[in-house]
Amino acid sequence: MGTAIDNTEVLKDWFLRSGVHTPLHTCIGPLPSSKASIVRWTSNQPDAMIQTISSHPNDYRIAIMLEPVDARIWLHGQPVWGGVIAAERFRICPPSGASQWSRLSSCDIVNLFVPAALIDNLNALRETPLSLGAQQFTSDRHVMELVRRMLNGDAMAGPLQSQYCDGLMVALLSYLLEHYSRPAAAPQSSTLGGGRLRRVLTHMGANLATGVSNRDLAALCGMSEAHFSREFHLALGLPPHRYLMKMRLEQARTMLLAGGRAMADIAEACGFHDASHLSRTFSRHFGTPPAKFRQQRGN
Repeated sequence: MGTAIDNTEVLKDWFLRSGVHTPLHTCIGPLPSSKASIVRWTSNQPDAMIQTISSHPNDYRIAIMLEPVDARIWLHGQPVWGGVIAAERFRICPPSGASQWSRLSSCDIVNLFVPAALIDNLNALRETPLSLGAQQFTSDRHVMELVRRMLNGDAMAGPLQSQYCDGLMVALLSYLLEHYSRPAAAPQSSTLGGGRLRRVLTHMGANLATGVSNRDLAALCGMSEAHFSREFHLALGLPPHRYLMKMRLEQARTMLLAGGRAMADIAEACGFHDASHLSRTFSRHFGTPPAKFRQQRGN
C-alpha cells in the first residue's frame, strides 16, 4: 500500500485488502495536526484464512486488542506461533515489512496509523534519538487509558473530537518513545564534516527565506547531488530538505519568543509561503499553533 493515508477511504481499502470484510466500528482521521488515524474493527466470526497484513511504508501501526483473540502467526505458509493474545495488549508494527495471521475467534481490535514523520519530529525534540520498539504484544494500563479516551472522543469533546484525539495521540507517542524505545543505532560515519559541514549549514542558515537547492549545497562541497544528500543524511540524521525545514522552524520559534513581529513577517523571513503555511507546519512540528505558542509565553 503506497498511497498516503489522507482520507478514510484509503483506510477502508487497507482493511479490505487485509481481510476485514465487516464494516469498521470506528474510523477517525487523518487527525488535523498529527495526521494519525484511529480505526476500530470487530468481528463475531473466526477467520481461518491466512491474511497478509501489509505495513504502510510511511506509517507505524499500533495494534491494540480490546478482547482476547485466538490467532496463528504464519511465515511463508508455515505456522510459527499460535495461542491466545490476551485483552488489553498492544504491539507496534514498523513502517516496513508485512505479516501473516489467521484468526480462530471473534475479535475487537484498534489500529492506530501514525506517520513516521511525526515520530521523527518528536524524536528531534529529544536529546537522544530513539528507535520505537515493542513489536511483541505488551500490557500497559497507560496506553489502554489513552486509547480508550480516543475511542470515547465524541462523547468527551463533541465537535472537537479530532482536536481532542490529536492531543491524546501526541501524549501517547511521547509516552511510547520514553518507555518503549531504545537508542537509535549509531549512524555510519560521514565524509561530510568539519569545515565543509559548517560551510553548508552557514549557507543554509543565511538563505532560510529564499531556500537553497541540493545542487548548490553539493557544489559547496565538491560532491555530486546524490553523494551529498547521502553524506548529509549520514552526518545529521535528516535529508537536506528536512533539515532546512527544521532550521526554519527553529528560527520561527526564536522570532516568536522575541516578539514584536507580525506572523506574516516571520513567515516571510523564515521561508514559508505565508502565515497559514507557517501555522500548519509549526503546529505539526511543535504540537501547538504559533499564535498560541506566543500567547502562552506572553509575547
